[in-house]
Amino acid sequence: MYPTGTLRNGRGRWFLTGGLLLLTLVCVLAALVELPPSYTSDSSVVLLASPAASRPNGGNPYLSFSPSLTLAADAVSREMMAPATVDYLASKGFPDSYNVTLATYSTSTTGSVLLITVTGPDQAAVELTLHGVTSEVSSVLTHLQASTAPDDRIVAATLSMSSQPSLSLSQLARLLAILLCVGLAASFGVPWLVEAQIAGRRLRREGAVPMAAPPPANPADARWAPAQPGAHRGDRRV
Repeated sequence: MYPTGTLRNGRGRWFLTGGLLLLTLVCVLAALVELPPSYTSDSSVVLLASPAASRPNGGNPYLSFSPSLTLAADAVSREMMAPATVDYLASKGFPDSYNVTLATYSTSTTGSVLLITVTGPDQAAVELTLHGVTSEVSSVLTHLQASTAPDDRIVAATLSMSSQPSLSLSQLARLLAILLCVGLAASFGVPWLVEAQIAGRRLRREGAVPMAAPPPANPADARWAPAQPGAHRGDRRV
């Protein structure tokens, strides 16, 4: 490989790398402009013992937690995530995605807390959906206890609710990180693969050319050349 060829190949490799890096930057900027923002809002609801169950504790439901409340909260969360409930809320003007789950610290002693999370691209719609889903928890709980006397029914109380949705950057950051990783890998990997392929072709092309033996510098030195196969010196007839 000659120095000029090396310089030319190195310059081409950096041109290709720079072009791919520029393409990666354009893709990242396009993702920032085109992708809609994502907002998140949350609330929490606790299920409390019925008036009849809390009467032995002076009517205080916060002193009357039991394992049945945890089971009831699990049933409510499953009913809230059922497709029929999701479709019903969407038809009422709450189309954003939501999730209702039991708090990880829910036990028979801490009570049953439901965590509600709403995610969507519009800040006002997320806030509206959060209020609708939180109110639907009480409706679902009442529906599940329709055949129970009011004094024996578990009740739901809202513990907390976000004042306004917050901008969620985790999903956008994850996508941008993937774009950057793929772009950087292609920017430095593709030129290396192209250069390796060109070098392999060059080596195969140079190996295909036969190497001719150089002629002797002095004709007189030809007598010192090795004898050809089948030649016999001093061969005399008998």
